[in-house]
Amino acid sequence: MLNQRKLRQVSNLDLKLLKTFIAVVQAGSITGAEGVLNLSRSAISIYVSDLEKRLGMILCSRGRGGFSLTLEGQTVYDAALRLMAATELFQDEVNNTYSVLKGDLNIGIIDNLVSLPNQDITNALAQLKRSSDEVKVNIKMSNPSEITLGLLEGEIDVGVMPSLASIDGLKLMPLYHETSKLYCAKDHPLFNQQESLQCITEHSVVLPAYSDRISLPSCFNQLNACATSNNRDGIAFLILTNEYIGFLPEHYAKRWVQQGEMRALLPEQLQVTAEFFIATKQSKRHKRVLDFFLSCLAK
Repeated sequence: MLNQRKLRQVSNLDLKLLKTFIAVVQAGSITGAEGVLNLSRSAISIYVSDLEKRLGMILCSRGRGGFSLTLEGQTVYDAALRLMAATELFQDEVNNTYSVLKGDLNIGIIDNLVSLPNQDITNALAQLKRSSDEVKVNIKMSNPSEITLGLLEGEIDVGVMPSLASIDGLKLMPLYHETSKLYCAKDHPLFNQQESLQCITEHSVVLPAYSDRISLPSCFNQLNACATSNNRDGIAFLILTNEYIGFLPEHYAKRWVQQGEMRALLPEQLQVTAEFFIATKQSKRHKRVLDFFLSCLAK
């Protein structure tokens, strides 16, 4: 235990050290936080050590046994999250007093929606930019589980993702439907033959990791699902090995279909339609930037 003393004042340096500490805890290690913070392991380690010295307590164990929080570290982490949330709330309330839109808009979007013919998101972002140059848009491409967590923890203001049922704590607004079909690449054995459901079941299939969020027809249970990916690029990579077949949205696969690199298998029978939603936290704080963006989408 380091020498304990009271923390009489929180400085800008303290906020920087606390943000570093939060990132390390959420990443599960100093190494895991490197990419998030864009800092070296040695720099992150120094920041954590400086915070421990500043607070006069050991916050975590970090060695061969792995990373773990001490009781004091857990308390500091929880308090730091509340502090950051309070800081963001202060910024939002101040920004809401300006006649011009100001502040950040943090958006979580499932990957590869930019090729959608429907440009609702793009148009709303364009209206937001034209309305004010004082808004900073931060887009994080992620999977549905991470978007949901980000919304519930307040790290994301609005998410775009598929879902079947309501999610406790979130408000869902229907946005559009997306149709996915089963594709194989040009050098796959099925590409040049008349396929049937029976022969398709003999081949390896890659499914989206969030397939539990989409309604699959009963015949899909017969497929030989032996790989998953939490994003569409990962599925496309595996399909293009010619060793797997997999489900991709029509708008996303269109480029390869037009080039003769892929084709859909039993497109009328093996297709899935997923409904996409705009998701926000039910108890979201008032934020003019978010309200404006949502109003643009509603139009």
